[in-house]
Amino acid sequence: MVDRLFQRAGWVAVLGCCVALPAHATRVFTGPVASGATFHIEVPDGWHSGDPLVLYQHGLSFDPVGSDPGAGPLRDAMLADGYAIAASSYRQRGWAMFTAMDDNRDVLAIFRRDVGEPGELLPFGGSLGGLVALELAEQYDFRDRIKGVLAVCPPAAGARAWDAAFDVRLGYDSICAGVGGGELPRGDAPLNWAYNLDDIPASFSNVLDTGEVLRALVRVTQCTGLALPASLRTNGMRDRLARLKTFSGISDEDFLALNLGYSTFVMSDLVRAPDKLASRNPFDNLAVDYGADVNAGIQRVSADPLAALDFRAVSDLRGNVGSAKVLSLHTSGDALVIPANQSVLRQRIPAAQLLSGIVHEDEPSHCGFTDAEGDAAWKTLKDWKGGGPKPDMSTLQQTCIASGASGSDCRFDADAVVPVFDSKVRPRTNTPAPIDARYSGDWFDPSRNGEGVAIEMLSDRQALVYFFTYPPAGSIHTQAWVNGVGEVYGNGIVVAPAYSYSGDASSDGSAQPWGRMSLAFDDCTHGHLRWEGPANFGTREVPLVRLTGLSGLGCNNAATATVPSQASGSWFDPSHAGDGFHIEQLDATHVLAQYYRGNRAGTWLTGVGVGNVAQGVDVDMYRSGGAHFGAAFDPAEVTQTPVGRIHLSLNCDRGSASMDATAAAAIGATQLDLVRITRPAGVLPCPS
Repeated sequence: MVDRLFQRAGWVAVLGCCVALPAHATRVFTGPVASGATFHIEVPDGWHSGDPLVLYQHGLSFDPVGSDPGAGPLRDAMLADGYAIAASSYRQRGWAMFTAMDDNRDVLAIFRRDVGEPGELLPFGGSLGGLVALELAEQYDFRDRIKGVLAVCPPAAGARAWDAAFDVRLGYDSICAGVGGGELPRGDAPLNWAYNLDDIPASFSNVLDTGEVLRALVRVTQCTGLALPASLRTNGMRDRLARLKTFSGISDEDFLALNLGYSTFVMSDLVRAPDKLASRNPFDNLAVDYGADVNAGIQRVSADPLAALDFRAVSDLRGNVGSAKVLSLHTSGDALVIPANQSVLRQRIPAAQLLSGIVHEDEPSHCGFTDAEGDAAWKTLKDWKGGGPKPDMSTLQQTCIASGASGSDCRFDADAVVPVFDSKVRPRTNTPAPIDARYSGDWFDPSRNGEGVAIEMLSDRQALVYFFTYPPAGSIHTQAWVNGVGEVYGNGIVVAPAYSYSGDASSDGSAQPWGRMSLAFDDCTHGHLRWEGPANFGTREVPLVRLTGLSGLGCNNAATATVPSQASGSWFDPSHAGDGFHIEQLDATHVLAQYYRGNRAGTWLTGVGVGNVAQGVDVDMYRSGGAHFGAAFDPAEVTQTPVGRIHLSLNCDRGSASMDATAAAAIGATQLDLVRITRPAGVLPCPS
């Protein structure tokens, strides 16, 4: 069954770990990575430091972690063109997006150690590997060196691509309810629609083999007769199978079996695995219309907003691929990673940088490209990123035919129409609105009064986040603070990594890698915070409510409203690196000042001044203390100690802070000459 769905055996390597056979003069390096993954490197004769390197990404695999990833189906062409190839298996089985970027950083470090410093980087992958390749071009430490990306059959819709699997699972449960022996196993509440990890058969490894899937899902046959010849199916089986095909939109029975495998084993691993979503649910179908046949009986589920945010953060494309040229293709009959994923790419990547298209096939396949089509895609991308004109699907077809391939091996369809993703996967209509400039301000958990989070929404879908808090129990210090620049994903912010001045006795006074913070918002006044810190800080989720907002950017203001010029933002004295002020101009006469000091004690002070900060305003500052981080936090233990007065004068992008004797002792300076670090989104530049 695998052969029919993939048709072209050479391209199975794109979809899973499959070692390519040596057919070219190379140096080959393989071995284990500290994470548990395995690396595979091939270097052509004559390659030198500064020459190009392909980062090959295999597809989703349920095989044991550590299988050799091989060098991919375009190995020979790439090596012949002077490109080295480096690949890593993923340290995670299944949906490996949580760590795939780090797997690539690991293999690149090994390449540098064992081979040399590469020049240009070119990510190439298929299926899950296609999404990994695309996301590599968005990484700040890869982006500037990537001139081209080749991504075939990628699930470019990211987290949304999994809504189809979620619907298939719950639709099956509804259609097969009450069929003796046909119901799928239920897992632990509240995720009862997901298998427990121990219930996934230990022998199950090839989620792309329909035979293996159906052997593992024998109950599906009891309900639908899917593994039986049509002549042996009962009338009930035929009826339920027809309803399931209509519900899922999948008419091909092999593809239906593969989708059931993904919606049970792979999705269960995704939500249950402790190194992924750790039994947190990212899916929501409360407002989805499944049609009269299913609506009444289907289970309704509400998403954990922080799980949904974390899932989007690792799965969704943002479209910031620098100057890279992206070539992405789908086979027309793919019912596992549907061609509509190309519509998402077209929405997020500038048209001048994207060639997105369909290969027409008479028999449906997942990534069933011919060798000639693969070679044509490689040559076309190579010429385009090298300075040639932007190609189109006709260019690909001509290149393929010119190679001497037969017409049946060159099927690029210049007239194919790519459907909008929401027309193929039921849309989710109750998703919270994306956050915008109005979300800048201070937020806190009312049950944890005395600590809180300050947010500065920035441009380019980023946000600066400060978490002012306390050290864990047992510390000799009284304060701690954590900060970092996070990425904005829809209605949330993910700060990873975050850095801290944690009050840890081992700190040398510089910023220390701390962990991760996720903030998801229900609306402009309510949200949620999850932190995953070091062992002594732990993991916890708390609710958030808004405490302050910036002048002109309150919740009742339109995001495009005219906002007065103001001092809001972060400021520092370059001669005191690591120290600074987070300033919020609350209105024309009130200024919130939060001072942070990058010393071993993790000092932070807070005060509100009254007056015009451009003309100078006095702010009485207070130090909070007495409490401990995490579960040990008790708001009754929080103390507020006066630490003196600061005179702030902030005008446009420069200013000053002068301290009285008490404040000078806390800050370590009597005068700071300040320059602006950030200007929150929506805040206009100062008048000239």
